[in-house]
Amino acid sequence: MTRQQGSQQGAPHSVGDTFTIVHRVAVPPGSVVQPGTDLDSTLVSLLGPPNVRREGDSVRIAYSIAVWAPGTNELLIPGAITVGADGRIDTLPDARIMLEVGSVLPPGQADSTVMPKAARPWVPRGDKSWLPFLLLLPVAAGLVAAAWWWRRRRGPVPAAPAAISVPVIGLDRLRQWHKAGASDLVLEHLVHALADAPRATEWHEQIQAVRFSPGHEAERDELIAQGIALLDPGTT
Repeated sequence: MTRQQGSQQGAPHSVGDTFTIVHRVAVPPGSVVQPGTDLDSTLVSLLGPPNVRREGDSVRIAYSIAVWAPGTNELLIPGAITVGADGRIDTLPDARIMLEVGSVLPPGQADSTVMPKAARPWVPRGDKSWLPFLLLLPVAAGLVAAAWWWRRRRGPVPAAPAAISVPVIGLDRLRQWHKAGASDLVLEHLVHALADAPRATEWHEQIQAVRFSPGHEAERDELIAQGIALLDPGTT
């Protein structure tokens, strides 16, 4: 068990100091080590999860702590829990370390007689300045000018390609396809041909409800016949 000073090496610890306690345990290769973290909170505060690292035939466990109790105190480090490669679980013995912590109160004076000092005043903030804005303004203007130049150099934006339209098939051919069993092909042409037909609004709602649903073949065939009738200009 070793200690690593967080501030000046060799200086005595005082209340509020932070440093690291290093605990090394010998465990077989392949074992998983879970360090104990139940430290006495009246003596120290654990500043974070212990750092676990394998070094040769042992595992190094580092505890970063802050000390609070002045005087000579014994700190107990709970034994780590190990899980071997064969699944065996074991708890290692506890470790103990002596802490020598100096008080930050005036010597020879009782704690109850020490009056706390008033809080220090807030540090005044600096005055507002437009200098950062003035420095960034030329940069922003340069970026805008570069974007404008690049847009002029690129030329006009090409027009979007025209949408590919589905050719309209004659009614006789649609009826032939329907009789031949090509219902999906006929339905695809009907949906496109009747897309803008006001009187086909209800037909679109009905066909969308059963178009991709299994078990509605008869209803789809009936709606296809209705769609061909709607597409026929001689039907009212």
